Order: sequence, then C-alpha cells, then structure tokens
Amino acid sequence: MRRRTCPARQDARYRGGVLDAEADIIVNAANNNLQAGSGVCGAIFHKAGFDELQEECDNIGFVETGDVALTGGYKTGAKHIIHAVGPTMWNNRKDWQRKIKQVYWNSLVTADATGVESIAFPCISTGIYACPLEDCARFAIDIVSSYEAENLKKVYFCCFKEEEYQIYTELSANAKANEGTFDKS
Repeated sequence: MRRRTCPARQDARYRGGVLDAEADIIVNAANNNLQAGSGVCGAIFHKAGFDELQEECDNIGFVETGDVALTGGYKTGAKHIIHAVGPTMWNNRKDWQRKIKQVYWNSLVTADATGVESIAFPCISTGIYACPLEDCARFAIDIVSSYEAENLKKVYFCCFKEEEYQIYTELSANAKANEGTFDKS
C-alpha cells in the first residue's frame, strides 16, 4: 500500500473544539486513569454519554503518560475517541517534550490503524497540565507533518482559544514556507 505524508494543510487549523470538528476520530486530552475531568475531557464525556464512556474507560484502566487508548465515539458524532495521556509539567519536567511528541505519534498510529481518514486534536497538555503552548504546537505540527499515513487524509488542529489559533497559524505558515511539509499527499 502506498504511504503518504499526512496532509496537515493550512485548512487543518480549526477554530473551535474537537466536538465541533467533523472528524472520524476525536482526541481527548486524558488523564492516566481515563476518568472524566474538566476542559476538553469533561466536554467529551458529557457529549458522549458519561456513563457508557466511563464504563469503557474503566475497563481499559490505567494508561501511561505518552500512550493512548481507543474507545467508541458514542454520541459525539465521531466513530472513535482516542484518549491521549499527555505530560504534566510538574510530574514530567525532565521528559515532557519526549512525552508530548509520543502522545501525538501514538494517536496518529492508533487512528491510522483503524482505517479512518480524519482525526481532530485539541491542544494536549497546554491547559491545566501547564506545558508551553508554542512548544507543544510546534511538536504537534512536526509529528503530523512527518507521519507517513496509510489511511489518514485529514488532521485537524482544533484551537478553542484565539491564542491557540494564532500560534498554530503562525507555526503552520512557517513550516510551509521553510519546508513545504504542509502540501504533501
């Protein structure tokens, strides 16, 4: 099968949350125990149908930082939810950069293995987990741009806040101008 670099094009930046994106898979910024939380995690659990999603997550159990777990999409409109456990700045100060790259990579591999064509990412670990937004955005763009997909055709970076959108826009434009990575298919 022909592999292609994921086409993280300029139109892949999306103003709004992952629940607003029309993607086959949405990514949840999850905690290690896959328990409903606040922010994007809480919104996903609420939309999905809390009890059913929490039961499936409880059956999966603990997930290491940097790893992911796949569940059904339930009432979100997506086929699946990838629960991506990003690093916290206070517990992973020495290796947070490696862990954030790992969580984006593992999300892409998992999504691609399901055969879906699109995935929507929130900004992982940049809220209460306190990792620097600009660094995380740069890593996300680099990982997506270098990933050789079998099935994925569209990657959305969902930017709920204006600051997120501006940073992704600037970094995407720089990546396109400097490396041309955003037009490969």
